[in-house]
Amino acid sequence: MALDETDAEILELLIEDASRSYREIADRVGLTAPTVSERVERMRELGVLERFTVAVDQSMLATQDARLVEVQLAPGDAEALADELRDIDVVEHVIRTESGRVITHVHAGEPEVRRLFSDLIDGRDVLSYDVSGVVGSSWNPDLRRGEFAISCVECGKEVDDDGLSLEVDDRQYFVCCESCESMFRERYAELQEGAEG
Repeated sequence: MALDETDAEILELLIEDASRSYREIADRVGLTAPTVSERVERMRELGVLERFTVAVDQSMLATQDARLVEVQLAPGDAEALADELRDIDVVEHVIRTESGRVITHVHAGEPEVRRLFSDLIDGRDVLSYDVSGVVGSSWNPDLRRGEFAISCVECGKEVDDDGLSLEVDDRQYFVCCESCESMFRERYAELQEGAEG
């Protein structure tokens, strides 16, 4: 399951331009187009590469307003809010921190953002809430820093070829061994029961 420097190069080329052909990528990384295709498919299966996207320059669209919204919630409420935000058209990015903070980049005017969040945070344990106008943003993922490997969702160790891939509620998770699989499934079931109860 290990990923190498060539995989990182392929990802960087796709991030730069998701419409690149496998032939163009192959020429840049010194492989054949079928080999690039196989590597991309493997990264999809591993969950490293989820989808190809189109980057839209929002400043070229009629609605140029952008807001950064930060909501500090009790940890139990943060995950549910982040999940709801992912399904809203005007929300471009959703980030959830370990401390229960949810940060979103929203393309809408302040009154619309405040109405939207008023409904979303109603009944939740909100510790703080802030809306700021965005004057610029950039995204520059660094694929070269640190180890390029899949980590076990349960213990954090690197998942090698003996690792397991789990699909739970339409999401893919990776664990390093059967023991971690058992602990993960048990913890997941407990969290589900807690959310339902």
